[in-house]
Amino acid sequence: MADTEKEGFKPRPIHFLPIFLGLVATGLLAYPIYNSGAPPAQVTPFSGSSLSNASLNAVVFVFALGASATVMFLLIKRGRMRFIRRMIKGALIVVSFAVAFWYAASILSIDILPILLLSIAVSALIGFTVFGKGRIRQLFGVVALSALTGVFLGYSIPLTTALVLVGALVIYDIVAVFKGPVGALAKTVSAGDLPGAMYSYGELTIGMGDLVFYSLVATTALVTYGVFSFLGAAVGILAGTYLGFRALSRYEMFPGLPFSLLLGVAGMLLPVFLQSL
Repeated sequence: MADTEKEGFKPRPIHFLPIFLGLVATGLLAYPIYNSGAPPAQVTPFSGSSLSNASLNAVVFVFALGASATVMFLLIKRGRMRFIRRMIKGALIVVSFAVAFWYAASILSIDILPILLLSIAVSALIGFTVFGKGRIRQLFGVVALSALTGVFLGYSIPLTTALVLVGALVIYDIVAVFKGPVGALAKTVSAGDLPGAMYSYGELTIGMGDLVFYSLVATTALVTYGVFSFLGAAVGILAGTYLGFRALSRYEMFPGLPFSLLLGVAGMLLPVFLQSL
């Protein structure tokens, strides 16, 4: 998260809107796939639920995040902003189509051609909203894409890998924001320079990846432990977001993942603990 105003960030209820809407969309999308019994996709290079494989998967995931952020920063420093925007737009459309196709194929028992056409329409609509003018229209596109992607990852990644990944993301986000490429990017670009990678509203800028990872934790809670764990994770994520906003009022930038992910996992596990008593 970054504050785009120099006089200091003051958290208001409106700042929670993207996170809240993202969690609502996650619940609406994750519940049908949760009840469908569809097999999860293979998205991790190392299969299995062992701690060693989960750690390797987390390393690969975090390395890819760091490498992509570093490449973007270096290209922007070389004046290739237009190329970066085109690359983000292309990647976003591809991801939108892929997750929409997976979701539709998982819950709909129809021929492949309607699923293909529906996925194309969804990806085109997401691209139209995310890269269009108007913050409200962009908000709905960002929420839809982050929720779809988070549901895809949360449903497909095993619990052990998801928990290890959360820990790795917390460490990565702290380092990347304060000492690494994410913080350097935030200082280099202005609000609205990278639609599809960042979403700016008011004086706040939040990364698309933050919303995806919130959705991932909430989906993991639902598919692993059920509705009460999903609600606990959602409350934890919102509480962590509030703490992050409070920290952002003291700093120009502050990582958006640590408080939200850690409290989200705590909220996910709390109902399980209470039921075991």
